[in-house]
Amino acid sequence: MWPKRIKETFAILTIGDGVIAALAPREHSLLWAGIGPKSIHKIAYFFAENPNYLRLLGLTQIIWGIWLATKQYPEE
Repeated sequence: MWPKRIKETFAILTIGDGVIAALAPREHSLLWAGIGPKSIHKIAYFFAENPNYLRLLGLTQIIWGIWLATKQYPEE
């Protein structure tokens, strides 16, 4: 049962991140721009300059998270 709970928790986090990315893509990207290696900075600034790409990625995360969460429920 624990593996399913862990997967559902990951799905919930993914859905939440996807919602933030879809609603505030530029701000979300810039929040993470100063962390990690320079390659991460480049990616963050790319998404900040191209917010519709991050919106699309956020929507994809939401859909994938919902799919993953529902796969953890017992079949009736």
